[in-house]
Amino acid sequence: MASPASHNITSQTRPHFTRLLKLCAPLPALKTAVICPEEATALEGAMDARAEGLIEPVFIGDRLRIEDTAKKAGFDITGLEILQADSEEKAAHLGVDIVAGGKASAMMKGYIHSDTYLAAVIRKENGLRTRSRTSHCFVMDIPNWPRPVIITDAALNIAPDVKSKVAITQNALNLARAIGIENPKAALLSAVESPNPAIASSVEAREVANATFDGGIVDGPFALDNAVSREAAELKKIDSPVAGDADILVVPTIEAGNIFFKALTFMGGSETAGLVVGAKAPIILTSRADSAEARIASCTLAVLYDAFLKNSQEITN
Repeated sequence: MASPASHNITSQTRPHFTRLLKLCAPLPALKTAVICPEEATALEGAMDARAEGLIEPVFIGDRLRIEDTAKKAGFDITGLEILQADSEEKAAHLGVDIVAGGKASAMMKGYIHSDTYLAAVIRKENGLRTRSRTSHCFVMDIPNWPRPVIITDAALNIAPDVKSKVAITQNALNLARAIGIENPKAALLSAVESPNPAIASSVEAREVANATFDGGIVDGPFALDNAVSREAAELKKIDSPVAGDADILVVPTIEAGNIFFKALTFMGGSETAGLVVGAKAPIILTSRADSAEARIASCTLAVLYDAFLKNSQEITN
């Protein structure tokens, strides 16, 4: 690993992200197309991730703006590759081109609108789509919580149907295994813990739970309390290996997930890492307002998920 970055996540207050950073230590830096790092925090996150040995960035965007941002922020980008793109859209598509062509192994969102970035990622021709549905996972490092928690999907799929939720859940199980959770447990959330015809998400959760999954345990519906609290689950006499012990929380809609993760972040002091999974390569998706620490943590996810994908391909072959 390279010397620690100026803004790192090695802290007693972020024990789970510290563990993920240590898991990345023996793995090579991931050549990563960084799209539009034309703002100080976006560039800082990429440079700090590089200093931690996580990525080797290829900057894509307006060369003059990138160089000016680096100069004003005090970053030396001498020798780093910069590919010129005259707009956000062109930068995003060029990033997909080089990843799809094998010249980079991951993509990282810089100071670019999410919809523009994701439109390129999910394009149909010569893109990064697979037979699986792409989805987003937030990995949360919550103060005083014993393990990282994955929330999905709070950023990409708006109101997924049962088939889509099955794919979203499987993607989350894969990411959980990639970050070292050997037998992850996924709870399908609703407002209640029993199917109720008046609450569509509770009925859909049971349908999803009855599907076949690889590499984990899935159950639902659960209200949030009995998904994460053994005491609450026992009081309600819920008999499930997932009850009170969930590693993954599958939300019913994007609104529920968005409110949930932002409450944990802005009111609960949690740190957040984000990754789009189900594509041919790791897709780092952070908010333009995210801290450099969050961007570093998201890069750890990309490195570990890339290793998981490559190992899965080797086993398949």
